[in-house]
Amino acid sequence: MRSRPLPVTVAAILMALFGVLNLLFPLLPTEEMPAVVVYGVGVLGVAGLVATAGLWLLRKWSIWLTIVVSVLNILAAAPGMTELVIVLVVLPTSRRAFASS
Repeated sequence: MRSRPLPVTVAAILMALFGVLNLLFPLLPTEEMPAVVVYGVGVLGVAGLVATAGLWLLRKWSIWLTIVVSVLNILAAAPGMTELVIVLVVLPTSRRAFASS
């Protein structure tokens, strides 16, 4: 049996963590979100766990599935990240820094 490189092991562990979190997402209060988003994240969680199994077993197809699932996770998190950046920029300390320059 081939030995699994450390980066692949770390990637598999992270994919498992994100997959489980995505599976738990529909259990959170999501009244304001469309159902397609809620269930889409759940499907993304299942795909992440499949990618995890493939990474753990060193299957070639798991590389592309991992990349696709990771990109979709980034896109799903993007709206929250942009809101965070806007909040950080308009904080009083940030505004004072720009006013003094």
